[in-house]
Amino acid sequence: MKKVISLLFTVCIVFSLCCCSQQAEEAVPSYETDLGDIDYQGQEFVFVQRNGEHSTGEEYFGYVVNTAFADLALERVREVENKYNVKISVNTSGNDINNLITTTSVTGLVPYDAVQTATNAMVSLARAGYFYDFTYLGDYLDYTNSAKWGNKEYLKPVCWDGGLYGVLPAAWPMLKYRSIDGAVVVNETLISRLSQTDPREFVEKDEWTWRKLEELMPVYNHINDAGDEVKALETTVHWLFRTMHPTNGEGIIYKDEKGDYQLSLHSPITFEAMQTAWNWTFGEYSTFVTIDLTNNWTAMLQNFLDGKSVLTLMDGTDLCGAENSIVYKMENFGVVPFPHGPNGNADSTGSTITATRCITSIPAICKDPTMSAVILNAIYDPLPGYETEEDEFDYLRKQYFFDDRDVTNFMKMYHTILYNYRHEGITDVYINIKGNKSMQESLESFANSDEDNRLKYVVNMESTAEEIFG
Repeated sequence: MKKVISLLFTVCIVFSLCCCSQQAEEAVPSYETDLGDIDYQGQEFVFVQRNGEHSTGEEYFGYVVNTAFADLALERVREVENKYNVKISVNTSGNDINNLITTTSVTGLVPYDAVQTATNAMVSLARAGYFYDFTYLGDYLDYTNSAKWGNKEYLKPVCWDGGLYGVLPAAWPMLKYRSIDGAVVVNETLISRLSQTDPREFVEKDEWTWRKLEELMPVYNHINDAGDEVKALETTVHWLFRTMHPTNGEGIIYKDEKGDYQLSLHSPITFEAMQTAWNWTFGEYSTFVTIDLTNNWTAMLQNFLDGKSVLTLMDGTDLCGAENSIVYKMENFGVVPFPHGPNGNADSTGSTITATRCITSIPAICKDPTMSAVILNAIYDPLPGYETEEDEFDYLRKQYFFDDRDVTNFMKMYHTILYNYRHEGITDVYINIKGNKSMQESLESFANSDEDNRLKYVVNMESTAEEIFG
């Protein structure tokens, strides 16, 4: 029923916009159903992308221009053009996707056949019916193929009212890793100078826990040769709390005994994680940790590069997704998951998604959603030489990371990632934490709004994701 309502809503939007524009409805072309024999008769396929990954703005399909991946992407586009007799144009002008879709919709037909951006920039339009539901396109694009189109957690932001309004080109190298939040980056040079055990070894032995890091904090915290204090950990308040949130063995969302979706935010197991984060921020371990209460992660990144902390928290883009990221700026670093709590285990990595980058959607009133699905499906087949996860492992090891364990840890964060509902207001408490309130008092002050957001967003999105993906 939800899908029917959503489709009717989209149809109503189309009808209303067409009437307002006083334009005749354009006939949708019909084509052969055998995908191998389709001929789009030289039509143009317009792909608008705003991935926001690169400081220079010079990118192609999410890759820095004039790199091997950008070249492979260009070659793939030419192959698809020849196969389906279609002209593919890519717009990376940086225009706001929401503005593009809403302003062009008033004409009755959106001139773009696909759009790509981060979910936080487009979910409001998806929920309003401006994008096409992929569950009606399963004959042309298998959205349940998580290796190609992203796993359920990555796609939760675009699950709504029984429909799926975007996919992630996960089969293309690197794109899926840019959405990862919560990787712990280690200054391995400082670890060596302090004659300390490499944290990677603690991960291998499943000894990388909250308590282990608390033992090490006074050791990591030191005065360097220049007489400056180096902290054990530097991060922002929101990054610390949202990363520690799921590391005690409980997810962001759980089902209670009645089968209802609840927030772990208010459960005893997760409270232990939040209380530990509070102790690191304001309590007994706060002298070893620099916490930016303004959430200025740009300054945090630069401080880490300047050697002002042994550990920091990082997202995938700042780690290896752009020209100014850690992999291009730092000579010797390691990557480990966040340490887990007593109820957690090696799979409780703390990896979460705040926004899914490179999410790819189809405007509801483009000229032919079926054509869009066919072309996207063809474009985003695995690139040659990178057909398997082992191929990606080899690439990451050779190009980005210093140790096989870094790659293993980073790729595991992808497989254990959880959507954190940041943009649905569920973790607003973390941004507003202050030392003049206890952790319990802070949670109580957001209890009503958390419940409102649970009912408004979480129940809808979780039930939709379960319906679609199981």
